[in-house]
Amino acid sequence: MNYKLGKYLFTGEYWHKDFPAGIAVFLVAIPLCLGIAHASGAPLLSGLIAGVIGGILVGVVSPAQLAVSGPAAGLTAITLSGIAELGSWPAFTLAVAISGVLQIGFGRIRAGALASFVPGTVIQGMLSAIGIILILKQFPHLIGYDLEEMGVEEFRLSVQDINEKYADEFDSESDSFSLFIHAIRHLHPGRLFIGITSIIGLWLWDYWKHKRFKIPGALVIVIWGTICAEVFEYFIPHYVLSADHTVQLPVLQSLESLIVFPSNEIWGNWVLYKVAITLALVASLETLLSIEAMDKIDPLKRVTPVNTELQAQGIGNIISGILGGLPITAVIVRGSVNIEAGGRTKASSITHGIFILIAWIFFSPILNQIPLSALAAILVYTGIKLCKPYQFYNNFKKGLGSFLPFIITVLGIVFTDLLIGIISGIFVASIFIIKENYLAPVLDVHNLGRRYRIVLGEILSFLHKNRIRKVLENIPEDSIVEIDGSRSRFIDRDIIAYFEEFRDKSSARKIELLFSGNIPLSFNKNKQKENMDEIYARLFDNNKKWVAEKLSVDPEYFNRLLEGQTPQYLFIGCSDSRVPANEITGTDPGEMFVHRNIANLVVNTDVNLLSVVQYSIEVLNVKHIIVCGHYGCGGIRAAVEEHPHGLIDKWLRNIKDVYRLHKDELDEIADKELKHRRLVELNVQEQVLNLMKTSFVQKNRKLFGFPQVHGWVYDLKTGQIKDLNLSVNSKLDELYRLY
Repeated sequence: MNYKLGKYLFTGEYWHKDFPAGIAVFLVAIPLCLGIAHASGAPLLSGLIAGVIGGILVGVVSPAQLAVSGPAAGLTAITLSGIAELGSWPAFTLAVAISGVLQIGFGRIRAGALASFVPGTVIQGMLSAIGIILILKQFPHLIGYDLEEMGVEEFRLSVQDINEKYADEFDSESDSFSLFIHAIRHLHPGRLFIGITSIIGLWLWDYWKHKRFKIPGALVIVIWGTICAEVFEYFIPHYVLSADHTVQLPVLQSLESLIVFPSNEIWGNWVLYKVAITLALVASLETLLSIEAMDKIDPLKRVTPVNTELQAQGIGNIISGILGGLPITAVIVRGSVNIEAGGRTKASSITHGIFILIAWIFFSPILNQIPLSALAAILVYTGIKLCKPYQFYNNFKKGLGSFLPFIITVLGIVFTDLLIGIISGIFVASIFIIKENYLAPVLDVHNLGRRYRIVLGEILSFLHKNRIRKVLENIPEDSIVEIDGSRSRFIDRDIIAYFEEFRDKSSARKIELLFSGNIPLSFNKNKQKENMDEIYARLFDNNKKWVAEKLSVDPEYFNRLLEGQTPQYLFIGCSDSRVPANEITGTDPGEMFVHRNIANLVVNTDVNLLSVVQYSIEVLNVKHIIVCGHYGCGGIRAAVEEHPHGLIDKWLRNIKDVYRLHKDELDEIADKELKHRRLVELNVQEQVLNLMKTSFVQKNRKLFGFPQVHGWVYDLKTGQIKDLNLSVNSKLDELYRLY
């Protein structure tokens, strides 16, 4: 924090904007300071003290460039009840000073980060609500009905909110709406003229004159309103403004009277610390929200260090409490007026504080001539700028998840107070955030036949436990389930616990469970290794049994196999373990030459397969080549899915080419299973054609009339083989004929 006052005044590229903006904020701040002090049940001077300290001291030490600090209407209820609980004003000012110490502590422990948890729609709602409040509360002042003190923001009216000269009329008012309507019935021509012409003048100045004259419209309007009041005084007696319709600064008796010293007994009163903690929490939260809102409408898009700001506010409250001032926060209304008047740096806030002090001491008689209706026009115009109708429409278009938190915040702030409105908006926004988090894609399930691959998302909270449970419970028996957590950055302990629970139960359902990636399961890896070793050793046991069975039937079985192989068939099948070539055809070892790959593809760049085909034709002299697909093929299913599978996608792209060639036919099939079965058949057909395009197949067929090429499909459900009876010669284009 930099404490050099001179650094911020009349220097830098924005001084010509900051100086007049500071004057505009100063003119508005004076009646607001006095009105808040009155509504808080505090001495009127306490409001001005807080305004001076918030402007000068906090302005210097604060990192915020556009926020303006001072007494806040949101603290009036706490101030009113705090004074009553502690029994005296001096005791309350001590609580203000202690709250400042606590705020410095909040800044040191970096509690300012709480502001980042407020959703953007709630901040938008807060700005719109402040705009509505300014229009609603300042309109009566605009047309000259000054029953309520300026600066009051509560929807319901209380005795403390009423100007003493209007005490007799208070019974007819109950809330801001009734006050708004009643004001229309009490029109005063002079005050009405100043208010209406002032707001029209602001609009004209904003759109026509401000580019030529670098003077804020607020300053021009105040001068205009003051001149009108003087003209009425001398020339139009019927329009004359009485003292209760102009600014009324209290008289400062002496500087010594500002400092108050509470009695020593109060230090042992726990209520003192309860009030101090309440003030610190509420003032800090209101400051953080105000800073967040100011940063959003900052023309230069700067970001305020919130923890440093909390410490600056704490320093301000310590000094304000010592000097007998009200508690201080960053105030949205004054910050909005500052931006509207053209302020660009903290110099405008410091300037406004200096002018409050100078005017209070030396120029009270002059300031007391300013009509409240002119100041109200400035605030109403600022409210119109904050309450942007398109914000309501934009949030409505985005759906309930955006509109409800926005509108709840607006209604909550307007009808209750700032903090209740903000908390209500955050609560509603949290409901939608939880709902969206629950519905977010956190599971990607790949059905690969008997094997299921479940890819977990980045963030899995306890909210996703039910969805994961439903997926795993629907896995059929005798399946292999791989749970892949390689993408996951966070997995809630509840999810981990459920995985362990499912693992313990999976054996009863004959489900083999595999975990990969970042899943911190607490299971015994040694036990898993033992199981793997047991499965591997089983192969050798099975081999010994098989050898014994063969020798018991035919002692010369293996000797005959040594004599060589003379297969009549080449079988090109799928790698799927459920399609064993010898078993489904009833052939013995040596009768069928076998090649297998995923989805039984014949690809002209697959050297392995082409070598097998050439060897089987030219060396083994096979008479038949069979391409055998099968219904339920995982490779076929994976090829038509719309998510990536890794390296295998390069291989499966050949199946996508088959789909493209027969897209019209396949798209007419509505039933997904029937479409899959037809794609299996068409894939076999295309692989048969690919075989017929190879040179050694064509050459051998032309010379010797073989091999014959066949297309089969094996049905896993029935065990039956279906011959597709493909007529390959008629389907082979002349372009592919080599012999």
